[in-house]
Amino acid sequence: MDVVIPAHNEESSVGQAVRRLCGEPQRLRCVVVANGCSDGTAAAARAAGGDVVLDTARPGKAHALNLGDESCVTYPRAYVDADIEIDANGLLQLGAALAETGALLAVPGVRLRTEEASWLVRRYLAAWQQLPAVRANGAGRGVYVLSEAGHAETFPLPENLIADDGYVERRIGASRRVVVEDVVVTVTPVRTIRAMVRRRIRVIAGNQQLTELGLPPSTGAAGLGVLARLVRSGQVRPVDAAVFTGVSLVVRGLDAVRRARGRRVSWGTDR
Repeated sequence: MDVVIPAHNEESSVGQAVRRLCGEPQRLRCVVVANGCSDGTAAAARAAGGDVVLDTARPGKAHALNLGDESCVTYPRAYVDADIEIDANGLLQLGAALAETGALLAVPGVRLRTEEASWLVRRYLAAWQQLPAVRANGAGRGVYVLSEAGHAETFPLPENLIADDGYVERRIGASRRVVVEDVVVTVTPVRTIRAMVRRRIRVIAGNQQLTELGLPPSTGAAGLGVLARLVRSGQVRPVDAAVFTGVSLVVRGLDAVRRARGRRVSWGTDR
């Protein structure tokens, strides 16, 4: 299996990602694309044993994924963010699930590491994780695996994409995607509520871009009515719902101001 790892100023984490995936005994072929970096990301990837390490001055995840994809030779093919935690065995299980089910896209279950996040971020995420739209969506996990047929339907990616995983998810569709809950990826979210607001504005812009590209909307219900039902059923605590609602209103207001001023949101990374 080939693995593409896009990395933008990920010197502190890319080495660990490469060692988890390229190390023995389940050795995969890793293609790392250091894009627009001002640190030692490329050098760290080479030192960790990356099979192919590309260094491009142009920042942007979609461009990095396309560039790395050109150096891949096998299927299924995995695309993994440098700052998430999954090992080679997990990716191989996702690949096996594609063969067993005939699906075109495989994604793992997800665990959020929120220990270092602020209280407000933890409360927001506690409600967010329970939304049907979130639970039904295969995007936002930092990793996905494509069969050869799935790859043919999605690559090369549009170069200006904000959300590559959302694009792949919508192109493939839930009916042709498998979630392997036995494989769990660990994702570290942003730590501050200010960073969360910025991230959610970028998510909104990314979804708007996908709609403009003519892709169908994601499955699953969302909205304040759904959240109210989750509170009444005891699935979401009132305090978590209150924080989620407040942050969501702030995000909507700021996004409305952004659109009114004609400001576009481009690809970015969380810090």
